[in-house]
Amino acid sequence: MDRFRYDSSYLVKKSPVVIVKTFIVLQMTTVVVFFLSAVLLDYGEILAHLPFFGSVSFYVVEAVGIFLIETVLVFYIFFRWYKEYYNIKSDKVIYNKGILFRKKTVIPLKTVHSVSYRQGPLGRLTKYGAVDLADKNSDSIITLDHIPEPKQYTELIIQLRDLAISSNGSVNSDVLENIISEGEHERLEFKTSFRWDAGQNKVNKNLERATMKTIAALLNSNGGQLVIGIDDSGNVVGLHQDYSSLPKKNFDGFQNHFTNVFHSMIGPEFRQLVELTAHKIKGLECCLVQVTPSAKPAYLRLDNGEEFYIRTGNGTTGLKLSETSSYIDSHFRAKLL
Repeated sequence: MDRFRYDSSYLVKKSPVVIVKTFIVLQMTTVVVFFLSAVLLDYGEILAHLPFFGSVSFYVVEAVGIFLIETVLVFYIFFRWYKEYYNIKSDKVIYNKGILFRKKTVIPLKTVHSVSYRQGPLGRLTKYGAVDLADKNSDSIITLDHIPEPKQYTELIIQLRDLAISSNGSVNSDVLENIISEGEHERLEFKTSFRWDAGQNKVNKNLERATMKTIAALLNSNGGQLVIGIDDSGNVVGLHQDYSSLPKKNFDGFQNHFTNVFHSMIGPEFRQLVELTAHKIKGLECCLVQVTPSAKPAYLRLDNGEEFYIRTGNGTTGLKLSETSSYIDSHFRAKLL
């Protein structure tokens, strides 16, 4: 599966298992049709009256015919699979299918109420399944079937849906609460505050470093979201203590300070990939940080050098020098060419 990049679309091919399943169904149908025709028609008698086939053995003709039918079936099944795919964009999912006569179905993400996935025994064994999109306008279920790694694509679609709503300026507490209700995962993390340490009752620069470490990891991985003002359990804490520690005690002051720290620890060239928006939940203001994956490595700059981080599961992991080199070679290779 291709690595997720929020700044592009994602072409998702159906699992090759669908080729095998389709071949079995068509093969069985062909066999049934062949034997039913053999009962109703005498192929040998028909061939005997044809000028060219009269001198050719019936078994030779039968073998050639079966070979041609099997060849046509194989090519048909392959090209049907090859030309069928899902194109997941930032605001919609497009389903394309058809060999000669193409058909396109567009599913706007803003109308999707919920996203879930399911796998049968064979799907769990071969790592494919179905992703169900519930449309809030028609209450219908739209199924993306035979999707590889359905859990990861379900998480991606949920985030793109929330980002699509956000970009339209219609994010409200319900949308943000929906994001928070997912709990922390590879592309979502919570931070109680950006700089105010409630335990020590003072500003703690290590908290800023921890936030930047997570953002650098998201830049180096598959992107994602960070919500500041929410504790690890998903409880709303708010930003009022962070605000009170700044010269300008509002979200503008918070964003200005965030940008200064970001430029110092990660670099201004990556700032365009990070978007901050303020939202109120239960009367408390929180900050949603949306991170687009970077096309080049992002390092966390510290006094004693630079460190490299990636997301692993719902945590942030620092890599050793040898591990960093290997990761950059595999993760960024296609982007750097």
